[in-house]
Amino acid sequence: MRLTTLTASSAALILATALSAPAMAAEFNLYLHCTGKLIVDGKSKPSTLDLAMRDSNTTALIQRSNVLPVGERLKYAASQVSYTMVYKLPLPGTHYYNDWLHGQWVVWQPNLKRLATIRIAVDRQTAELEGELLDFNDESLGVLDMACKPTSMNDAPEPKF
Repeated sequence: MRLTTLTASSAALILATALSAPAMAAEFNLYLHCTGKLIVDGKSKPSTLDLAMRDSNTTALIQRSNVLPVGERLKYAASQVSYTMVYKLPLPGTHYYNDWLHGQWVVWQPNLKRLATIRIAVDRQTAELEGELLDFNDESLGVLDMACKPTSMNDAPEPKF
């Protein structure tokens, strides 16, 4: 009887120790700093996009952008030629377009208020990004044309705080 109690106590202690250890977060392995332009109705606007990509679960995080929603996670598919991503925004009526720090993120062009889908492809050889912004009828609202600079976790700057 004592052996069973001792074994159960040991197992509980080992489990408690394992659960209290800090969990290691999966790190992003590729960072893309992209600059270029967004073209809507013949007008262009300088645009930026910083993506952090994680191969373990094929997630791309929008870290910084002046044309796409910051903080959103996209699933990507990697092929020999490119990384491709498609992101569907929520239905109209939701309060999705607000950036709490900077206000609305697509107010410069009224047509982009109808934004429903973002399609992005990054060429793995040239690091050129091509994207398309679509409305709810799958009609094009704008086109992204950017050049990206890839960096790894070792090349990324340390957080300031």
